[in-house]
Amino acid sequence: MAESRDHNQFKLNIPERNIVGVADEDVILSCHLSPETSAVTMTIRWFEYTECIYLYKNGQVTERRGYEDRLSLNTQEMERGNVSLRMKNYKESDRGTYICQVIHGEQKEEGLVGLGVSEEHWWAPNYLELETQEKKLRREESAYNLDINRKLHHQDIFWTMARQEAGRPPRDHH
Repeated sequence: MAESRDHNQFKLNIPERNIVGVADEDVILSCHLSPETSAVTMTIRWFEYTECIYLYKNGQVTERRGYEDRLSLNTQEMERGNVSLRMKNYKESDRGTYICQVIHGEQKEEGLVGLGVSEEHWWAPNYLELETQEKKLRREESAYNLDINRKLHHQDIFWTMARQEAGRPPRDHH
């Protein structure tokens, strides 16, 4: 596994080569904290290029539309610092550049994972260092939007339940 640069509390270990996907099978995008540290209280974001596709925050999971029920983290493994993303039913269109981002307090670490049809070493290890500020901002905006959608969804569920408990029908959203 390649290691990201050294940091105060933890760093990310990621594969040195592409992860190879086989059609219609599950694939694991590997990412681990080093030293082995529980990630349960951390924010975990997975991006496909600049789009946030998976957000784990405060024990809640949000998936980007189109990825629902296809992505997951193993919460038991998170206790040991394993923040690898499981993708169900790999499709050729899933090939690409994925970024694992782990946030704990003021520390934010990122690692690049390539998903393809061969193990060829196709990505530059310093991709994240060379990434433009615009792409970084797009990633942050995408994660922010996914988090807002999660909060709005939970708020909608809360109000629907409150209305039902009060004997009122749920509001029609049409």
